[in-house]
Amino acid sequence: MKVFKLILLISLISLARLNAQDPDSLARVLSLEEAINIALENNFDIQIARNDLQIAQNNNVVGNAGLLPRVDLNGGYDYSSNDAKLTFANPEQPPIEASGAVTKALAGTAIVRYNLYSGGSRLNTLRQLENLNYIGQLQLRASMELTILNVMDQYLTSVARLAELNLREESVIISLDRYQRAKENYAFGAFSKVEFLNAEVDLRNDSTSLIDARLRFENSLKNLNNVMGISPDSVLYVADEISYNENLDLGLMLDEALMQNSNYLISRANMDLSELDVKIARANYFPTLDFSGGYIYSKSDNEASFITTSRNNGWTTGLTLSYNIFNGGNTRRAERNAKIRTETSQVMIEKTENQLKTDLLTNFNNFETNKELLALTIRNLELAEANYQRSQEAFTTGEITGLQLREAQLNLLSARFNVIQLRIQTKVSEVNLYYLSGTLVEPVENLN
Repeated sequence: MKVFKLILLISLISLARLNAQDPDSLARVLSLEEAINIALENNFDIQIARNDLQIAQNNNVVGNAGLLPRVDLNGGYDYSSNDAKLTFANPEQPPIEASGAVTKALAGTAIVRYNLYSGGSRLNTLRQLENLNYIGQLQLRASMELTILNVMDQYLTSVARLAELNLREESVIISLDRYQRAKENYAFGAFSKVEFLNAEVDLRNDSTSLIDARLRFENSLKNLNNVMGISPDSVLYVADEISYNENLDLGLMLDEALMQNSNYLISRANMDLSELDVKIARANYFPTLDFSGGYIYSKSDNEASFITTSRNNGWTTGLTLSYNIFNGGNTRRAERNAKIRTETSQVMIEKTENQLKTDLLTNFNNFETNKELLALTIRNLELAEANYQRSQEAFTTGEITGLQLREAQLNLLSARFNVIQLRIQTKVSEVNLYYLSGTLVEPVENLN
């Protein structure tokens, strides 16, 4: 009865897995391309990067660099009521004394101000804003690349888990067949009870491994949903086919990386920002020239005054030249710090380039080595399959024991699993090469 329950449990697990992978079932098989497209639309990091880019685009205007004039309109009205007494030095002028004298004043100005010269700081500030906008585009691209890389990695993990699940199911089927044969042979006295019990133990172990494999597969799907930015309980499944490009050119990828890798381009853009910081700091050594012009209107009425009404209106214009003689050494200090940041940026470029080349060479070597190993493991798999077929025949005729058949079964399972793992590793190396060479996403136009 216990064995019957075990077999029923295995059957239900297998049936549920097959139904889940059936395209006609409620679950939909998701291709890698579809998974990437979903992630690019929903991934949270990409949404944040898009918002940051929008801010950089909003800031990248000439007005934010001080290249447009400033226009101010000012107006005011004052009213007061006071007791006043005015006595004049001239004795012929009688004093003025008023109770509750009203004073009214009306004023308005329209002033235009524009900086004519500031040592080039405004133009360099505008170039900085353009570079920050460019960096924002690169950061969005880098976020998209990293998202695609994570989706591919998690998708391939799910494919590996699915392949493992298939192997565990097949192993259960094989062990179940061996168990049934051992049971029949034990009933007829052809097998010992130890042989029969060993077959049952192996069946139970394989059943446990099957349940664990299904759990790992389901968890990998939840992680994939999370990377795509959708609900973890969304019912989606992966295709179990893996292909890769056999002919990758390392030299071409090295050239593409130095022209398109987002992190490397960001390090170069930061270098440009540092050089502009030096120029902006040096601008403080030069004088500034400002222009102002406008229209002024004022009128005042005073009941307790020698002049009861006064009005002024007309145009005004002027130039202001200013030059800082000493500001505590702040200009010199800002220039030195900007130069140090430039040197640091140059070191970061060299570091990024060296790391980029190292990662490319490492992943390319992994890719080529994995292809060679895959060819060998496929050959080993063919031998393992032939060996298992012969072992099955020998077990049927009683030439080998169940333990020897079990060993052939485990060798076959290991060989199949090694092929799957190497295919996954080869694909991962290929994807990393695309990521490092900057070919996962369309390049950003360089502003320089």
